[in-house]
Formats: sequence, C-alpha cells, structure tokens
Amino acid sequence: IAGKARAIGISNFNSSAIDALYAAGLRVPPAVNQCGFSIGNHNNSTLGRDLETVAKCKEKGITYSAYSPLGGLSRTPVLSNPTVIAVGKQHNKSSAQVAMRWVVQQGVVAVTASTNPSHLASDLDIFDFALSQSEMEVLTAIG
Repeated sequence: IAGKARAIGISNFNSSAIDALYAAGLRVPPAVNQCGFSIGNHNNSTLGRDLETVAKCKEKGITYSAYSPLGGLSRTPVLSNPTVIAVGKQHNKSSAQVAMRWVVQQGVVAVTASTNPSHLASDLDIFDFALSQSEMEVLTAIG
C-alpha cells in the first residue's frame, strides 16, 4: 500500500500489536486506533481497551478513538454507577456527560451516535467543565 495510502485505520490493537506493526516494517502509519473504551471498561489489554494502549498511541502519534464511551457494548453500567452519578451532581451534569468527559479529558476521541437531538446536544455539552485529578482517579478505579 506504500504510495497508495497516506494512513490506515486500525481497530482493537493493543500496545504490543502496535509495536509488532512497526517491527514488521510498517510503511504506512495508522492514523487512528478505534477501541471500546469507557469508565469501567479500560482494563482489557487484549483488545486495546487499556491506558497502556492509549499511551502507546499518543507516543506513536496515533489518534485513540473510543467507541462505546458510555459502556454500552461492554455492558458496563456506567450511567447507573453511583460514583459517576455523584460526580455528575457535583458538576450539575448527567452520568453520560461525566463518562464522556472522563474519556476526552484523557486525550481520547469519543465516538457516539444518536438520532435524539437532546442526546446529541448533551454529548457536546462536556467542554464547560473539567474533572479534578481526584475525580479522574475515582472514576478510573471503577471496574
């Protein structure tokens, strides 16, 4: 694909799989690694759903993109988690907004989908607050 493509996308590649790509002489770098990633679903290195893979992507200049940032595909009950709800109350935000903010505050792109205009607006209303370091740690400890 050298000369034909400027970049490729990968999905569910963990840190060691990314290293293996480069060790194999990859000539077209990945632009994005899309993985399931959310509060409570960030400790699975097999599918790249871990903070080590996020760090590896940053090191290599690969955008880490989180699908299912609200935990849906992994069946992680993010939206009903008491800790997530409590953090949301501190910021006058919903559990979904806290979950999305936790993802993007780590430099991760969050991919969402909805046909509900109010859900779309809510997804975008996460940039007027920041989670404290202690809140990030408490949320990261979930799962």
